[in-house]
Amino acid sequence: MVAEKDHRLFEIFAAIEIANIVLSFFTNIFLILIVIKAAKELGNYRFLLLAFAINDIWFPLVHLLTLPIICSYRDAFIMFSNGILTSKFSICLFAATFSQTMPIFAHLFIYRLVALKWPTFAHFYSFWNTFVVVLSTVLFQLALWFANCWFNYDSDDVLQRYVKPFLDEEFPGGVTGLGHIGTLYYNERGLRTSAVLTTMGFNGIMLVWFTVILVCTVLTVRCFRNSDGKLASKTRCLQKQLFKTLIIQMAVPVICVYLPCAGIINCPMLFRISVFPNLVSALVTFFPVVDAVLTLVCVKVFRDKIRSVCRRIRHLNFDRSSSVQVTGNA
Repeated sequence: MVAEKDHRLFEIFAAIEIANIVLSFFTNIFLILIVIKAAKELGNYRFLLLAFAINDIWFPLVHLLTLPIICSYRDAFIMFSNGILTSKFSICLFAATFSQTMPIFAHLFIYRLVALKWPTFAHFYSFWNTFVVVLSTVLFQLALWFANCWFNYDSDDVLQRYVKPFLDEEFPGGVTGLGHIGTLYYNERGLRTSAVLTTMGFNGIMLVWFTVILVCTVLTVRCFRNSDGKLASKTRCLQKQLFKTLIIQMAVPVICVYLPCAGIINCPMLFRISVFPNLVSALVTFFPVVDAVLTLVCVKVFRDKIRSVCRRIRHLNFDRSSSVQVTGNA
């Protein structure tokens, strides 16, 4: 599909994509099991962590089914599917799915603030309340993002003519029949205002979530500073671990997902860039793996549970080997 000169590099990035997707399934399933085992220590926060882990399984699954190719060419960008699902619907679904991590992060930061500043209200986050609140927020984000992609990033004849030389060079096998979305920021008449407004709409949605997260972060830090001596040392230690882990987790998708995607979508408005076709696609598969590993490693409760599981496995193996040895001696 890709040009011969780029074939080897394309295959390397494709292999990284698949490896990260497989790893994300295993690490997040393991995280779900550990969260369930640590239910007593985590309280209602476990429901938000479960939602987070499920999202980190759902996103790679959609990625696997679509295998998106995200390209920039001079004043335009274009995105299409190269997987099992190749319709315009599937690529819009991928674009919407990758955005839904932000509202889940916002809920995690809100909970950390509530648990520290107004602990009595943390009881609101029961299983069903968390399910309804998170699901409704995610579906609203998904619908908003999907609609903006479907209607406003619709690939018109002007865009298709503009990117044709690039697609013919990079994908000599052709991309005919593959559903795609994208936009062209400039044509012979100058700046295309509708394209800019659409992209600004996406930026505005993300800015809302970033603002919520930033406000909660500042207020939570202030609460920690003002709560010296008011919390039990064990509770304070766990709260700090969960909050610091959340900060690090937040940095991962920002670096691996949102900055690369924002760059490839926004930069053509300012200057012409060319990015290797599946570089960004490979980058976005890192965060579901890294986030799960960070959660398991940075929080002592989870480390203790992992050690407990490892000890049980060793005991089982020892008992089994001892049983075999006794049987052999008999």
